[in-house]
Amino acid sequence: MTAASPAEASPIRAWFYLIGLSLRRQARARQMVWIALGLLVAAAALVSVITHGFGWTYRRNNFRTIGGRQTVGDWVDQTQAVLLALPRTAPGGSPDLAVLAAVGAYLDRMAFLIFCNFLVLGLFLAFLLPVWSLAFATEALGGERESNSLVWLLSRPLPRPAVYLGKFVAVLPWSLALNVGGFALLCLLAGPPGRQALRLFWPMVVWTTLAFCSLFHLIGALFRRPAIVASVYVFFLEIILNLMPGYVKRISISFYARCLVYDAGAPYGVRPPNREVFLPVTGPTALAVLIGATLVLLAVGTVLFSRKQFTDVGA
Repeated sequence: MTAASPAEASPIRAWFYLIGLSLRRQARARQMVWIALGLLVAAAALVSVITHGFGWTYRRNNFRTIGGRQTVGDWVDQTQAVLLALPRTAPGGSPDLAVLAAVGAYLDRMAFLIFCNFLVLGLFLAFLLPVWSLAFATEALGGERESNSLVWLLSRPLPRPAVYLGKFVAVLPWSLALNVGGFALLCLLAGPPGRQALRLFWPMVVWTTLAFCSLFHLIGALFRRPAIVASVYVFFLEIILNLMPGYVKRISISFYARCLVYDAGAPYGVRPPNREVFLPVTGPTALAVLIGATLVLLAVGTVLFSRKQFTDVGA
């Protein structure tokens, strides 16, 4: 009975060995991964230019004064300093100082709103996050098919569902590192508004990455050129559907990611531009949909991968 124990444990050891092997294979950057890294560098450069050149607020906007051109922020600060230097007949604050303080707070709040609308809801959710997700997720099984090593993989003493789930588990560390790490880098480069966005929205990045990876992992198992199919999905469904009014956009993953952003950012003024057109769901509902979509896509992918014949492998 003791001699049979290693044999009984071999499938488990084989599954963990598959995960380790897949992790090492994912480290070999391929074309889509290089494209994703190039997009990260370009996005980081863009955020740095905006942060140091223009800023994420109207404080650096110039306007003409009697003494020449001046930024809005400098005018507010200088005016507040002059008013504070004037003698006050009554104790306490005064309406003029209160108004200037409110203007300054509004300018600082606008920096966060501009960063969220431009980078988080615009560039990151609409483009970078899905593209970064497909860079690794489509390679998990798609790379095996393109390198004609899937036959060897399927001949190992592991059931197909274990192979499918093991490859998915191996994808997650790389995808999460790229998506969460890339989002954190962009936020830190943006300064205070970026740090606030990172603190509020990093859970959204994690859950959306899981949903996108499960979808692109399924595409990698079904199609010979998964990166092309996934790219078509991103540009024609995730981007176009979110521009359409009504309920049709609810079949896209990024819709629920946006709802998580609106839910977490609501206390700070982050809201849909038109609630009657966007028709958002609550944050808990969006989170439940993303988790449910991840589990359903994994289940569907496991079943289809187990039944697929892969007659094109080795061709």
